[in-house]
Amino acid sequence: MDEAPPDASIDEAVLRLRRAREPVPELEADRALARLRSTLFGEPARPRMLDRYPLLERLGQGGSGVVYLAHDPRLDRKVAIKLLSRSLDPRQRSRQAGARLLREAQAMARSPHPNVVAVYDVGTCPAEPGGDETVFIVMEYVPGPTLEQWLRTSRSWREVLDVFVQAGRGLVAAHRVGVIHRDFKPANAIVGDPCVRVLDFGLAREVQRGAWAALDTLTDAHVTLEPGGDSLRTEEGAVIGTPVYMAPEQHAGEPADAATDQYGFCVALWEGLYGLRPFKGRSLGDL
Repeated sequence: MDEAPPDASIDEAVLRLRRAREPVPELEADRALARLRSTLFGEPARPRMLDRYPLLERLGQGGSGVVYLAHDPRLDRKVAIKLLSRSLDPRQRSRQAGARLLREAQAMARSPHPNVVAVYDVGTCPAEPGGDETVFIVMEYVPGPTLEQWLRTSRSWREVLDVFVQAGRGLVAAHRVGVIHRDFKPANAIVGDPCVRVLDFGLAREVQRGAWAALDTLTDAHVTLEPGGDSLRTEEGAVIGTPVYMAPEQHAGEPADAATDQYGFCVALWEGLYGLRPFKGRSLGDL
């Protein structure tokens, strides 16, 4: 009985992954194919390249972005690379999401501070057929748990306060250069060694002409909560906030300022100290 060549089976399996209802990002499919070839045929598993950066492993995925651990061969150091998820429809969303990711890099670059993750580089990936180039940002790699993960272990109130004070300093550094985060929450801070760093400035806005830029108006008809999660998404799938940490003015679509970040910070601090949030509910109506 003739069997299909192993190569064909592997390629078909990867193709099925790419066509699944929740598509696997292109980079992940290529990495899976390389691992299979290495296991079955002894071929050396060469790391997938993104520009000049060899990708070592996926660190996580959330919202519209995927984060990889990579190596910077020029400076011989590990870096974190964030790029748009290939599971998103590039024809509908790549421009907006790419602009958002670039804005995130610019906001972080304007906030140099020990408590803000540093940005090293920005680049683009080749476009898929019918799509636009995908933006990626190269950031400081900070090994350690997110603040959300760190809080899952019992901590003294002094430990919690110390960690939040450091995160607060990162937000203040951003405010001093005219940037508000707009989505501060425990998942957007890393408890590293020796200090905490704030990250994920994807929703950041800067001060222009002496006034804080206004938020987009949010209505129940245009936004939904992620299934099983807390993030708020537009109809196009873009993550635009986390309702349980959003200030009242954000829910109302009114202008935001530094106090908006302070509100989210205080909700997160309350949760860190008492193990629950000050307000119940997950839907926009309940909140």
